[in-house]
Amino acid sequence: MTEDAAPDAVDPEDARPEGHYPRFDSNTWHYVPEELAQTISLGPAGDGEPGQDWVLSYTPERRNPEDREKVFVRLTPRALEELYVETKDLSPDARQAGHTAECDLCGESVPLEKAVPNKREEPVHKRCYKDAYGGPEWLEHY
Repeated sequence: MTEDAAPDAVDPEDARPEGHYPRFDSNTWHYVPEELAQTISLGPAGDGEPGQDWVLSYTPERRNPEDREKVFVRLTPRALEELYVETKDLSPDARQAGHTAECDLCGESVPLEKAVPNKREEPVHKRCYKDAYGGPEWLEHY
């Protein structure tokens, strides 16, 4: 991204927000802007017979629009069920935000950039971590 780019501009070749999601910094990230949202599709891979895998597809943004290539993600019936379970009880705002999670200790929403992992590697509030496992006073306010 160039220095004069808008702070919320997305580099289509490096779509991971800078400073966010460090666990996934070595993964390939894609960006689907509003004008390409209609390319997102989820449906049966074949003729819809029971037990068939499904396909999630989308077209990510590229600096050069001619370099855009549709991406296909194969979802087995179990993977599709997991996707449903992960999203079924989320509000539309929560589904679109993707920046919060349920605190594994208290159940309230915790912003991922302010969360710490608990002993099970699940996101928790710093205050909840301190209450559950102990820790320095400053941890709550860090």
